[in-house]
Amino acid sequence: MPTLICYDITATSLRTKLGKKITEAGLDRINKSVYLGTITDSSLTSLENELAQLILGQAGPGDSLIIIAVTTLQVDQMRIYGSIGPDKDELSGEKSTLIC
Repeated sequence: MPTLICYDITATSLRTKLGKKITEAGLDRINKSVYLGTITDSSLTSLENELAQLILGQAGPGDSLIIIAVTTLQVDQMRIYGSIGPDKDELSGEKSTLIC
């Protein structure tokens, strides 16, 4: 399922930990603190639990983490301005890779 994760964290060490866990789960950084990618439900549940533990244990009073499941239609309708954005075909499931 395509998933969008974003955060607003003041502490550099916590931001680094969150970013590392999110990218290890296979999501791509599309902005400084915004990630988008396709992840299975079970992997998302595991990732969300890890991120929540970090946030609950180390976050400051104004810090936040947002996880949003998005549809393939929403991915297709995304508008991207500026630098190269995410691969919409990969996120929507339209792109397949054949390894020989």
